[in-house]
Amino acid sequence: MGNVEKTEKGLNFGKQGWFVIINQAVMFWVAAGVCTHGLNVILPAISEFYQLDYNELLFFVTPASWAAIPAAPFCAWLCEKKGNKFVINLCLILCALCFGLIGYADSVLIFTLLFAGVSFFGTGFAYIAGTALVADWFVRKQSMALGFITFGQTTSSAFFVPVLSVTFSLWGVHHGFWGMSLLMLLIALFVWKFIANKPEDVGLLPDNEPLPPTTGTASAPQPEYIGLTRKKLLAMKDVWFMGLSTGAIYIMLVGVVSQIVPRLVHVGLDLNTAIFYMSASALFGTLGAYAWGWLNHKIGIKPALLIYNLWWMLAILLNLSSSSTVLLVSMGMIGLALPGATNYSTAFVATKFPRQAYVRALGIIHPIQSVVRCCAFSILAFGLSYLGGYDGAYLLLVGVGVISFILIWATDLTPVNSNNQSE
Repeated sequence: MGNVEKTEKGLNFGKQGWFVIINQAVMFWVAAGVCTHGLNVILPAISEFYQLDYNELLFFVTPASWAAIPAAPFCAWLCEKKGNKFVINLCLILCALCFGLIGYADSVLIFTLLFAGVSFFGTGFAYIAGTALVADWFVRKQSMALGFITFGQTTSSAFFVPVLSVTFSLWGVHHGFWGMSLLMLLIALFVWKFIANKPEDVGLLPDNEPLPPTTGTASAPQPEYIGLTRKKLLAMKDVWFMGLSTGAIYIMLVGVVSQIVPRLVHVGLDLNTAIFYMSASALFGTLGAYAWGWLNHKIGIKPALLIYNLWWMLAILLNLSSSSTVLLVSMGMIGLALPGATNYSTAFVATKFPRQAYVRALGIIHPIQSVVRCCAFSILAFGLSYLGGYDGAYLLLVGVGVISFILIWATDLTPVNSNNQSE
């Protein structure tokens, strides 16, 4: 009975809290789709429609994606100046404009510039301002909230491409991009009407707790973190440990996920079966969204993140097997791991830098993480070329996991506050 009551209390986010959770899940769904998954149909469609070289388009996707790196410090700074809600809406509107105009990209240069805009503003509304909003609304219940939120990111890998394909079939490639842009504008409208910057604005405290009757909305205590300058953040070893360790986890994720189909074909499966296994793995992974949040809630982010790191290393090692049964187990483990990366990288930072401190710290940590993550393909290519193919490449990814494990273990998660900002 006690466990049931504890669970119900843990899921009692309140109406306003559920608005934040559902909205962030949808924003993750859209951002993951427009920045990553959608490329599976965007590049072939644009290439064919405008007779552009597919390989050239694919090549310029990488530098265009680098626009996400400066998006973090800029959007974090703007969040502090104007508020998370303002930045979410601004980035949603500008991302919708850039994505819609891709349908008119009749040159590689125009496509690259527009996709850079999508990467910049998609990162801004979903991964910077969006997660900052979540950090403001949830403190003790953040792990469970993120467990539901990451359903959006996980299901994007399975459903975004079919939805985008439908809009192309209905309105053609020329105008079909505006269907997803319309969804982004509807999200912006929802945020404007129903989402508050922080719970105190609607008479609540974080985690759906009521304000004391004598406190009122305006006088709710809010730490300012005035002394937590960007210079001090850059000098903190834990900031670097967080950026490097979570970036290393993304190297494992990107390295494996980007090679699922060719790896399965390499061991003897036909292409359609390999694609089916990849889709089934992603759908199975939706169970992991809640599971990783629950684990964090039970044992805390640091031990949970260490377990998550070991999970990835084991999944990669099992994927080296030639046994079809072991490969299926590995695929299931990879699917379950997919939603954990965003959940845990967000909770990792928010534990050390709660609430208002989160967005300032994220403006430093996210670029470090992004630069490290960009090394995934280079590391993979080196292993495939010089270390004996997939066996060598995947063992190299496991080595990256070992480094990540050590960095996570060494990170001090004592929360910063107005009295210990110089730590």
